[in-house]
Order: sequence, then structure tokens, then C-alpha cells
Amino acid sequence: MKGLKVLLVGGGLALVAGVMATAGLVYVAYRVKGKVERAAREVTAEAGASHPSWSRAEAPVRRIDPCTLLTREEASEILGVAVERAEPKDGPSESSCRYFAKPRSQQERATSVAATFTSIMKNADRPLPRGKENDPSEVVRRTGMGDLLKGIGGLANSDAPCLGVSVNWEEGRAAFSVLKLTIAANSPGISTTEDLAGIGDEALMGPVDVFLVFVKGRTGVQIDLSQVPQGRDKGVAMARRIASRL
Repeated sequence: MKGLKVLLVGGGLALVAGVMATAGLVYVAYRVKGKVERAAREVTAEAGASHPSWSRAEAPVRRIDPCTLLTREEASEILGVAVERAEPKDGPSESSCRYFAKPRSQQERATSVAATFTSIMKNADRPLPRGKENDPSEVVRRTGMGDLLKGIGGLANSDAPCLGVSVNWEEGRAAFSVLKLTIAANSPGISTTEDLAGIGDEALMGPVDVFLVFVKGRTGVQIDLSQVPQGRDKGVAMARRIASRL
């Protein structure tokens, strides 16, 4: 941690300002993620109470072990880390799978964060890349600042799983609609998501690549990428695997 502090103190003020701005974006992304998850649970509960005949009118969605949608070996391959275990959890309307990598010491995590910061510093004198209009996520992604903030977040939550997949079996489409409305309400005038083609019926990448969500039929899937560096490409690869099995 001492080495990381030295790097932070020695860094250029412009870059630090950029990191702080990125921190704000990541904070907004986590706020949106939390609101979406709460709203999705409410939608599921209300839908079941208001429309008890839905389950009789439509054939139930085939439910499987969520950890078979993306195996531990596949997660290891895509993430580039050794995933030691995958823990499934089943609920009345949702299932989830949490993936855990081999624990790293705080010193190892701090060293990794410092290396990311050093890499960003090497390019500090270059102009920031131009992203799409009103799209801060692309700039954050291309500068590496998003990965830096994810690494710093990992220092404070060392016991967190390296990846999480949640499946809403029956009310995923309604939850997906709520997600889009929630994001729009929390980031007016700013493009914070990316529509993704070729994944289920509809898919999007959340703000600052913190999560990926897609819907296929009535089933919705959310992939938690808050601990995943280079989350966009890895998230897309995992989503395609999962969608092919629904």
C-alpha cells in the first residue's frame, strides 16, 4: 500500500482529476446497479401477485442449475484467472451463481493496482481518446481508469466473488424494462449504456462496464462485472455462452 500511495502522490494532477471523475462515474454505476436490483425484485413480486394466472397460461420456463450456464472452467478461461469454486443459489423466482478465485493477499492486490496506475501514467501526456458523443464509458474504458477503480474497490472488499451471474427465470423481460428506465432516470442527457447485438433478444452493457444484462424469451440474466477488468469483452463472451444454453 505504501508504494501505491507514493505513486498517487507523484502522479500528475490532471490524471488524478480524471481518476476522481471516473470514481464518480463508477459510484453512479453502482447506485444504478443497486436500484435496478431492488426494482427487479419488486417487479417480480408484483407480477406474481397481480397475475397469478400467468404461470398457468404459459408453460413454465425450464430451470437449470445456474452454474451450468457458465461452468467454472469456462469462467476461468474467459476471466484469465483460476476460479476455484462456483456456488449456486436458488430462489422462488431467481437463481444465481457466484464464482470465487483463489484469494489474493492485500499486498498482491495493491501491487496489481499500482501496476495499473503506472501503466496509465505512462500515457498521461497523451490526449484523452475521443469517445462517442456523451459517452463517458468509452473514454473510461480506453484510458484504463475504469479498471483502476475496480481494482481499488477490490482492496476494500477482498472476500467478494470475482464474478456473479443472476437469472430471473419468468419476469426477466419486465425487469429489463425497469432497468432501462432506471438508468435513464439516473443519467439524463448522458449515454451510459451500450446496446449489444447478438446476445439473446436484447442486451446492454451497464455504466462503466459494471454489469451486463440481457433477456431471452421471458428469462433475464445479469452478469456482475464489478470485479472484472476489461469487463466489456469478457462480459460479452460470457453472455453469449449463457444465452446459448437458455
